[in-house]
Amino acid sequence: MSQPGESPTRQHEDPNPHRRLQWVLGGRLIIATVLLGTTMYLALDAIRYGRFTPTFLLILISAIYGSSILFGVWLLRGRGETAVAAAITTLDVLLITGLVYLTGGAGSIFSFLYGAQILTAALTLGTNAAYYTAAASLTCYFLQGLALNLGWLPPPPDQPLSQYILSSSDFQLALVSNMVGIAAVALLATNLARRAQVAGLRLIEAQQSAARLARLNDDIVRSIASGLISSNDDGLIFGVNRAAREILRDREGTLLGQPLSNVLPSYAAAPLREHTKRADATGKRADGTEFPMGYTLSALLDADGNPSGLLLAFQDLTEIRTLRERAEAAQRLAALGQLATGLAHEIRNPLSSISGSVEMVRDGNVLGPEDSRLLGIVISEVERLNSLVTTMLQVGRPSQIETEPLDLRTIASEVVAVARGEATASNGLQIDQVGADVPIIVAVDPDRMRQVVWNLVKNAVQASPHRGTVEVRTGRDEAGRAFLE
Repeated sequence: MSQPGESPTRQHEDPNPHRRLQWVLGGRLIIATVLLGTTMYLALDAIRYGRFTPTFLLILISAIYGSSILFGVWLLRGRGETAVAAAITTLDVLLITGLVYLTGGAGSIFSFLYGAQILTAALTLGTNAAYYTAAASLTCYFLQGLALNLGWLPPPPDQPLSQYILSSSDFQLALVSNMVGIAAVALLATNLARRAQVAGLRLIEAQQSAARLARLNDDIVRSIASGLISSNDDGLIFGVNRAAREILRDREGTLLGQPLSNVLPSYAAAPLREHTKRADATGKRADGTEFPMGYTLSALLDADGNPSGLLLAFQDLTEIRTLRERAEAAQRLAALGQLATGLAHEIRNPLSSISGSVEMVRDGNVLGPEDSRLLGIVISEVERLNSLVTTMLQVGRPSQIETEPLDLRTIASEVVAVARGEATASNGLQIDQVGADVPIIVAVDPDRMRQVVWNLVKNAVQASPHRGTVEVRTGRDEAGRAFLE
């Protein structure tokens, strides 16, 4: 396809000049061998000829063969096709003129070779060169015939003079007929060459277009994320795209020529029309491992719409199946959390009733020391169960954190006040709050932060000796970050 700004000559250049020149050189050798060889044989055989005509023919044949060898060597260098074609055309016009001179001048039967040379120039150099060649041929033919007829150029000494000296009417008829023939051949040759060049360019464009479509098809098949396998009507694999090789771990191309059942064990040979379906199955890789596969198996149709094989498009469902299993597990855990939350609410209410009733009985004056101790154990176990229920409720409740700016010292003091009374009553521990008297504002969830501080203090109390001291320290470090320890 021509680009903007290209000249018409450029658009109609010979698309393959090297090969065409090879044909021209071969044709020259054939013509030289057949025509000139036959003519020389007749000349040698004829008694009326002397030595001039055979010698001249040998010179012409040697010139054709020698120039063909030189031009062939020139072409082997891979460059200069235009110069070679121009040299061949120029030399051949001169050689044809010599042959015409040797075989009768204006009345020579070999004047038709001018037309052949014009056609050769049109096919190798283009239409303009054909016109130049036609003009040169007409000039050479006319001048030679005129010179021979007027006696300016002597005829071959070993040929009869009557063959070259024509009457005025015969000379004019020969000149006009041959010159008209050469001109007509020039017009036909240029038209034929133009059509041949246009057809050649169209053929090249069609080949390039087909090559682009083939590359595009290869790019599309290579870029498809799904695996694509094609097989013939016998179920033997003949095409595997890149995604299929990666999924099947077939780096060495061992799947080519193998049965389709090696990849899809559930495949069963059947008429092609029955293979347009979508399903999930277990696929088999080249190394023998199996994997979950989602696939579509359909008939592979040729240009006429006839089934010629099978087309298997598939995906590796391993990751999708893993995500599905995780989602199902999450759903089961969510259901279990809802069940746990419901049970926790149902358990919490009777625990509160039990705890309150036992405390009332224990605080009465009718029980002895041993009974009071046993009731204290019951109350502590009820509190432990209540703590477990609270934890279950927190786990089952959706995690929604609502932060707000609070003074960390205030949260710590509230927890210390509650823990101090219980610790002092149980094992005589002393709980103190330590830190600078400066507000420590942090963005936290109040309830969750209190729970965190309470757990820390509770663990510290449990790990401290009898009548020990627990300090809750708040402040900011050198980097300005709030801390509680």
